[in-house]
Amino acid sequence: MPALTVKAVTKALSDYVRPDEDIVAKLNMVMPRLYAMGMWRDLLYDWSIETKNDYFALPEHSDSLLGAMLQNSPVEVQSQWHDYRISGYASDGPAPIFGVIDDGFHPTKEGISYVSGARNLTLIAAGGASFLPDEGVVKVRYVVTSTGVASTSTTDLSDYNNQPSLTIENQEVTVEEISFDNVPSLMAVKSIDNDDNTDVTTLAEIKGDGVARYRRFRFSNSSGTTQNVKLLLKRAWEPVLTQDDIMYLGNLNAIKHGLLGMLAEDNADLERAQYHWTICRQLLDEELDATRGAAKPKVTLKPTGNNFNTPNII
Repeated sequence: MPALTVKAVTKALSDYVRPDEDIVAKLNMVMPRLYAMGMWRDLLYDWSIETKNDYFALPEHSDSLLGAMLQNSPVEVQSQWHDYRISGYASDGPAPIFGVIDDGFHPTKEGISYVSGARNLTLIAAGGASFLPDEGVVKVRYVVTSTGVASTSTTDLSDYNNQPSLTIENQEVTVEEISFDNVPSLMAVKSIDNDDNTDVTTLAEIKGDGVARYRRFRFSNSSGTTQNVKLLLKRAWEPVLTQDDIMYLGNLNAIKHGLLGMLAEDNADLERAQYHWTICRQLLDEELDATRGAAKPKVTLKPTGNNFNTPNII
């Protein structure tokens, strides 16, 4: 199967982990290496975003952007070097002439815009859950732009009456960091307008332990109209916490050799470790080739250059 649960992997491969070790912890070390080896089966997927901003952020479960369509027209993806080598940086903000440009990593999905009224920072259950988790700590560090004063809002989820104390009123605020510890289920950090509950800005979606970081891409949207962006993404490895979590790379033989390769590294047997990691790549390559069938990538030539496309007028 393309995807498996942690429970299925544990049942099949628990014998390949030492009895005193936690297989879930080992999977969280082995699987990122397997994901990073290539574009394996079931690791590519489509995603759609609608935004009025001149940027968009990749979702938490993605690792990289492979292709993009803006308003149903394919566009080129440019690297972070684009501004420094080609067009420069617009004086009034990022406004590329064509395509989408990698804008690096940011602490939030979207920035909190200046408001004349009041906005509250709110924690909301996500991922289909009805209630917030009953444990964990969430910290939001922010700076008031006009004064440069930095503050931190801390929420202990074990206290049901505890909510973030951040209220934004008649000022511009920049969120510098959202960190979280021991959050067992998915939840969202959002900014909501007090006067209009439909005006919601999602700052981050968090689970487990870590710091929220979002990879953004810029594009031209000087009019501020709603733009539809369709993306081809590669999945990121999301650390597994429970036996019901999904692993989208379901090749048991490759995972087995990954576990054995890490065991050999722990025992300083580099030759054996190299053998196991080589077999991992070979197994995943063979699986990918068998899965593609006739749908294999083809070489494409662009005589008219990178920035020309023929719209579909039918």
